[in-house]
Amino acid sequence: MSMPDIQAILFDFDDTLINYSSSEEYGLREAFQKFGIPLRSEYLDIYREENKKLWKMIETGDISTAELRIQRFEKLLDRLGFETGVTASRLSESYLEFFAQAGDLEEGAREILQWIHEHKELKKAIITNGFTDTQHKRIGVTQLGDFFDEIFISDEMGAKKPDPLIFEKALGILEIDSPEKVLIVGDNLVSDIMGGKRYGLLTCWYNPTEKDPEEYRQYIDFQISHLSELSEVLNQK
Repeated sequence: MSMPDIQAILFDFDDTLINYSSSEEYGLREAFQKFGIPLRSEYLDIYREENKKLWKMIETGDISTAELRIQRFEKLLDRLGFETGVTASRLSESYLEFFAQAGDLEEGAREILQWIHEHKELKKAIITNGFTDTQHKRIGVTQLGDFFDEIFISDEMGAKKPDPLIFEKALGILEIDSPEKVLIVGDNLVSDIMGGKRYGLLTCWYNPTEKDPEEYRQYIDFQISHLSELSEVLNQK
């Protein structure tokens, strides 16, 4: 498929521009240490399992982000099997404080944003599901904010990917009338790729582990395994 003339590019943030797993591990390790709890690998696995389940419920609209903040730690503490002396609320607050300080970028993230800035006259925005305060801090830590015209965070937008409303609001702010003039780049096949395609956006799936898209194949216009490949996608005629 050739790349039509587009007016804007939307980037997912977590696991597209920034390494979410690295931030997650740092946040949990530091929060546990603060309360004197040793962090074993199995505790991290439990947290990730419960967190992943809850984020899927976010995508389907079954819970709010406020509920997710607490429930993932309630479930973690329930499964640890011993008394920690800390509440889920306090652990969540501490985790988010440390989580926001981690800024390991995906390989090639800064370089591709610099290339787009220098070679393409496009409006650029981040579109991310997450907590307003945390995501703004994390974007600040990465020092990527200057590359973007807008930052769209689900809590501020009143809608979460894959809800078409968040894309509608984003394009309205960017003053773009045609969804087909916008490319979304992201790693999540549901919130980024299926959600974007159903709204009418062009989609580019960032797939560094080269997974099989299975039933989501129909929603993918372009696919890259490294962010540097995005320059080739944008130059396709």
